[in-house]
Amino acid sequence: MDSQLKAKLDHQIELERLYSNNELMPRMRKVFEDFGAKDDLAALGIDEKVGMAVLIQMALRKRCPLTTLVGLVRGYCETAQEAMDEVHKCVEAGLVTWSGTEFITVFTMPADVQQELDRFQYPLPMVVRPRHITNNSQTGYLASGAKGSVILKNNHTEDDVCLDHLNRVNAIKFTLDVDTAIMVKNSWKNLDKPKEGETHFDFQKRKKAFEKYTQHAYHVIEKVCQEGNEFYLTNRYDKRGRVYAQGHYINPQGTEWNKACVHFADQELIHE
Repeated sequence: MDSQLKAKLDHQIELERLYSNNELMPRMRKVFEDFGAKDDLAALGIDEKVGMAVLIQMALRKRCPLTTLVGLVRGYCETAQEAMDEVHKCVEAGLVTWSGTEFITVFTMPADVQQELDRFQYPLPMVVRPRHITNNSQTGYLASGAKGSVILKNNHTEDDVCLDHLNRVNAIKFTLDVDTAIMVKNSWKNLDKPKEGETHFDFQKRKKAFEKYTQHAYHVIEKVCQEGNEFYLTNRYDKRGRVYAQGHYINPQGTEWNKACVHFADQELIHE
């Protein structure tokens, strides 16, 4: 194995480690567990699954309507009333506050953890060609145990899915137009003023989300291109059979800026 290929393989394993360590829900759960949340919930008489779900969802959402939070923990309880009672226990224990109209988080992620989550909670591009997919639970990533699904969200099936097409699109090599990424300003729609009916809080939240996205996009671009400006994107189906590239910050199916930044690595001149 030549040194350049070895460097790329090592870099790919590092990218996969970053993503594996920062998958959103497991990472947030680990933070709360490290702070002793399991023992605290047991001492407070709060169901562990419900209590952890409340802590994680509120740290993620910051504010949440009553019906939404109860709905999020409903799956851990036999009835909606039981879910409501458990949420009420969380309020009484000070795990979350109730403003009279919505729940407000008490606990947030440490700043360094939140920054890593923002950057690496989504699957990253690959700097080497993805593994050949042979079943519906594979992802194309190199790490052993990199299990997932070729279907997005909770729509996994063992029924026949066209894996040949995923392997074809996974094998397409891309490159970044660095000049465009740097010189052209990213933009989202409707950031100049609040939408009709949008609160000032929600407007500011949306603007902050854009600023964070742009900041982290540049960091991920720098990280991916560390061993050369060539990469691959893994792809998955949705339940309708549409194919989506798995790159949150680097994606030819994203915004106009995202599309402009991604080119085919192997380009050909087409003559009329």
